[in-house]
Amino acid sequence: MENLNRMAVFASVVKEGSLAAAGRRLGISPSAVSQHLRQLEKAVGVPLLHRSTRKLTLTDAGAAFYPGCAAMVNSARDAEQRLAEMRDTLSGELRISSTVGIGGQPLCEALTPLMQQHPGLQLRIIATDNVLDMIEHRIDIALRVNRQLSDTSIIAHPLAEWPLVICAAPRYLSLHGVPEQPEDLLQHRWISGIPSGGNINGRMIELHHLRQPPVTLRVAETQVCSDSMHVVRAFTLAGQGISLQPLFEIQDKLRSGELMLLLPEWRPAAFRLTALTLERVLPEKTRQALQALRDYFRRIPTN
Repeated sequence: MENLNRMAVFASVVKEGSLAAAGRRLGISPSAVSQHLRQLEKAVGVPLLHRSTRKLTLTDAGAAFYPGCAAMVNSARDAEQRLAEMRDTLSGELRISSTVGIGGQPLCEALTPLMQQHPGLQLRIIATDNVLDMIEHRIDIALRVNRQLSDTSIIAHPLAEWPLVICAAPRYLSLHGVPEQPEDLLQHRWISGIPSGGNINGRMIELHHLRQPPVTLRVAETQVCSDSMHVVRAFTLAGQGISLQPLFEIQDKLRSGELMLLLPEWRPAAFRLTALTLERVLPEKTRQALQALRDYFRRIPTN
């Protein structure tokens, strides 16, 4: 690696025509330039320059060596330029992993304006309710819900926090009754999500009230469970039991009467959406996509 630096100094000396001019270009003293040249000539075993008090001329070996050194410097500058373009412009592929629910309409609405402004940007969305390895799948942004982070190398960017609510379909309630107190929930069937780092549809549910102490319940075994909120919602709508749902996702179902809000003064732990990245200093495309996601999810009502 040291010889690569010395080759760059040698190329600068030839291009600038003197040690002093090369030193000014490189930001080092003429004596430092001279030392680099001596060390390079010692390493390659032949003189590269004829030095006189008035000028420098290439030896035959120097003339043969210079084009490769100059090409190396030019290639390094081209590589830096390409990296700068990748860092500062919105082009190339941006890979986002997301839950199935968020990966549809929400991501489309959040990122479509960015895609329209930057046609060179290519978006790949991996919609899955499984947790993917960000390095293995080359994920730029991972959207996670209520996940506890154990990897300190991953950077968390909070995006939104929405209430979770308890709900059921009228057909279920007509058969099994409407719970009036938190303890009544223990007698009901549940459509449960597979616990994955939070309280969303877990068998242990902590409910909070503005004026009463929290209550923790261990709900009954479930006939249906899934790691997909869409699956849980579908079975809830079909009248198969009670579930926890993000309020903002079921507002239309509550208005239409397809679902009913239960124990409205009691709320489970909030639904927290977080964007994860592997780096603190982000490429421009990742930074702007992250900002677009923040702006979009902040506009969603929290109640």
